[in-house]
Amino acid sequence: MIKKDRLYRDIAIIDLKSFYASVECTDRGLDPFETPLIVADEARGGGSIVLAVSPYLKKQGVPNRLRLHEMPEVKNLIIAKPRMTRYLEVSTDIVEVYLDYIAPEDIHVYSIDEVFLDLTDYLRYYDTDAWSLTKQIRDTVLKKTLIPSTAGIGDNLLLSKLALDIESKHTPESQAEWRHIDVREKLWPLRPLSKMWGIGSRMERRLNALGLYKVGDIAQGSRQLLIKHFGVIGDELYHHANGIDGSIIKEGIPHRDTRQKSVGLSQVLFKDYDEAMVYPVLREMSDEASEKLRFIGKQARTVHLSILYSKTEGGGGFSRQVKSETPVDHPDDVFKHVRKLFAMHYEGVLIRKVGIRLSSLADKKPAIQLSFFEDRIKQKNSEALFEAIDGIHARYGVVSALRLTSYEDSARRKERASLVGGHHA
Repeated sequence: MIKKDRLYRDIAIIDLKSFYASVECTDRGLDPFETPLIVADEARGGGSIVLAVSPYLKKQGVPNRLRLHEMPEVKNLIIAKPRMTRYLEVSTDIVEVYLDYIAPEDIHVYSIDEVFLDLTDYLRYYDTDAWSLTKQIRDTVLKKTLIPSTAGIGDNLLLSKLALDIESKHTPESQAEWRHIDVREKLWPLRPLSKMWGIGSRMERRLNALGLYKVGDIAQGSRQLLIKHFGVIGDELYHHANGIDGSIIKEGIPHRDTRQKSVGLSQVLFKDYDEAMVYPVLREMSDEASEKLRFIGKQARTVHLSILYSKTEGGGGFSRQVKSETPVDHPDDVFKHVRKLFAMHYEGVLIRKVGIRLSSLADKKPAIQLSFFEDRIKQKNSEALFEAIDGIHARYGVVSALRLTSYEDSARRKERASLVGGHHA
């Protein structure tokens, strides 16, 4: 049973509205609500992702996360190149505003544009309520930075986030409040389930297969059935469907499972790649994935490769994996499996996205059984080499030691090392 002081708190989450686009507008002296502006890197071509659209364009029905070539015709459209360093600066300035009201231990930075605030212990001090204090903080942010925001308020982190995502953005005040008493009326009718914070499309399909289509079905269904199919996550789903979340910010936001189950990376290529062009990228990504394994002291038995084809080829692609006879963490071994998967399943068309994931992780053993034909001295020297490279990367950065293939025109690691959040600083 969760204690009452955990169930009934005053939590707010503030979301900076169309943050990247709003920063670009305000830096130009423009009103985000009257300016047709998008944030995208034109240099990457029509396939470049639109990272943000101004509130003005959102009101016109332009969605986020479309491709540049998918943008509808807009008169006087401004295309701003992403400036991640600038967005981090403004985000830091706004967190300083929060700190004027709330102590650091009661603040949880959820993302660059979303922050949770535990207002519980401050309402008596300010002689106000959660709604008014949240509005005052948002007004201060707007006054000091000109960045608009929306907010959700609730008895816990979950309800505040749901109030933000589901209701606040559709209210005149850009602010909404959900309490436990509202769960049956506001949360239970929600469908599809992927609208619920924490439920993705894959989880939604599994829940639908159990006959669960709206949040109320989960809340009023069998808790034991959920635990049977999803383990501890099923128990969490049951509680969340009933609006229950006992997390306390100052104690740290708990994670479901701190044991890392896989490592990997993916990237959208800046233009369509053919087979010859993509090999240096596969080589680099094998190196990066292996380096992540070594960093956490693990080896992997499963190597997974995903390839997404260009829309000019009609889309599609493949996602395949192979189990290694022995655990791997050496980049040459990882690349061997990646190359084999690619050769077996690639259909000879243009490629736009590549992903590599290593799973079935186990602690690295100090010694392994080698075949008669393996050169132990050569292997030890190779391991020592990559340990040295890892140390160089940690101290001087990734570009301080790269393979020669990373200097080929189609290679990406050197350029990506200079990016912030996948985009130019």
